[in-house]
Amino acid sequence: MTPRATARRVLPATRFPAIRSPSRWLLAAALLLAIACGGGQATATADAGEAGRQVRGHILEVVARNITEIESVSIRDQDGRRWTFTTEGYTGVTPAHLREHQLFGQQVVVSYVEREDRLVAVKIGD
Repeated sequence: MTPRATARRVLPATRFPAIRSPSRWLLAAALLLAIACGGGQATATADAGEAGRQVRGHILEVVARNITEIESVSIRDQDGRRWTFTTEGYTGVTPAHLREHQLFGQQVVVSYVEREDRLVAVKIGD
């Protein structure tokens, strides 16, 4: 008996080649950092008719609701006053991004409204 020839299908190389060089790793890391720093462009705004206020300060504490939303954040302004805010959704930055600001001592600007007896952050920016 002679062996029969079988047709083999040659698969092309993967569409996404493996990241092998260090420069590609750095590029990938920079892209992820840019996305984490607010590259998504989604922001929250105050309800219509509410007068928003702002305060600038250094992050003291960040409590995450989930990977993209902040449950509460505390900052200290230039006069030494501690401000604690809750949120009602995405505020423009992630908890991880605020922790970076806390680690590096960078200030943030919190736009907020007063609702009943609490301060609600509606947007947080660099």
